[in-house]
Amino acid sequence: EYYELVVSGYSCKLFKEIIGFENSEKLEKLTLDNTKRDPTFVTVKSIIEVEENEFYDFIVPEYNNYIANGLINHNCGEEPLYPYESCNLGSMNIYAFVKEDNTFDWESFRKSVKVALRFLDNVIDVNKYPTKKIEEHTKRSRKVGLGFMGLSDALFALKIPYNSEDGFSFIRTLTENLTYYAMEASIERAKERGVFPLFHDSAYVDGEMPFEGFYHRERWTLNWDKIAENIKVHGIRNAEVTTVAPTGSISMIFDVSSGIEPQFALVYEKRVTVGKFFYVDIEFEKALKERGLYDDRILKKVADNGGSVQGIEEIPDDIKKVFLVAYDIPWWDHIRAQSEAQTWICASISKTVNMPKWVTVEDIEKAYMFSYKIGLKSLTIYRDTSKSVQVLVTPSQRQGTYATITENKTIEIMKNLGIDVTNILGKKVSEEALKKYSVVEEPRI
Repeated sequence: EYYELVVSGYSCKLFKEIIGFENSEKLEKLTLDNTKRDPTFVTVKSIIEVEENEFYDFIVPEYNNYIANGLINHNCGEEPLYPYESCNLGSMNIYAFVKEDNTFDWESFRKSVKVALRFLDNVIDVNKYPTKKIEEHTKRSRKVGLGFMGLSDALFALKIPYNSEDGFSFIRTLTENLTYYAMEASIERAKERGVFPLFHDSAYVDGEMPFEGFYHRERWTLNWDKIAENIKVHGIRNAEVTTVAPTGSISMIFDVSSGIEPQFALVYEKRVTVGKFFYVDIEFEKALKERGLYDDRILKKVADNGGSVQGIEEIPDDIKKVFLVAYDIPWWDHIRAQSEAQTWICASISKTVNMPKWVTVEDIEKAYMFSYKIGLKSLTIYRDTSKSVQVLVTPSQRQGTYATITENKTIEIMKNLGIDVTNILGKKVSEEALKKYSVVEEPRI
């Protein structure tokens, strides 16, 4: 076996004082200037008993974690777990299931879901856990989180706008099939190897399911009665089967869009030691080449426009309609997309609701209320430029103008949920314009 000892942070100071190096050069590097006290460990001055209160999220400034019941906790958008459980996630590349004729290969997708579920279930048993307690708790529920990446690129290939009703419908169908066939595989696994140990104490025995879509028969496109009945008869191997992780790193390896997110930028400049080059979304590159528009001048224009094609005269309207990036999409449609997926996902979903820098406190309040009322389990918002350093940047950030005219039912849904949509686009507009997003919004100062 291979082990690697890492000494970092405040431990460097202790290492220097107690052990040290014979090599004077190395010893000099262990200076107090580079050894700040680790933020994870604190001194408990007193413990006071207080009444119990429900809470869902909080952050201790500077620490990005909190201590509760003796555990150091970190917030997670996609996988709420009980103490000592561990997450076991896997993500399928949705873009890979788009066929050459630009249709989606549902049959291959369903087969792959079942294989992936069996793989993740095996991981629970072959994995090496950091502590015995984590192993025991993980194996009691045997939760897995099968999700996806490459959604945005798949929609580009299918020529479906992300925030159109067709786009929302695709997300619903995708996640329903994902959970349905993952559960079908988990039931088959239960027949072979047995149910998860806590099964008989779970709500499954009463015919319940861990996702909202099951309780809305009008939304079904698959036979969920069959799944429920099979679980009652045979049980199920995994307490939960699906989640949607951010896939920030693995999506870069596969060169596809991350998780459920819309593409952040269609084009951006990348600087390396030998110079600069343009990173171009693969489907956008195909579309430009088909029209004879692929050249450095156009790529530079898109990159300088924050990676968006909106407002660029040379780009045809049909391309503008389909190739939307994160800041082209109003925040309420980000939330709507997440809600369509959450209907069928067992755990939760990692999703960034991108908001332009000029949004108001009232806008953010509306975003949280809309998310709560439409049934999200978690919400992450990011207001552009709210941090001095951003993980993803483009040469020139978008000003946040909603230049798209995608027609959908999101505003109507918000109204029905009691969300005030007055001035939601930054200025008073007619009801008809509001429904169609036909107003290009101006930044608010």
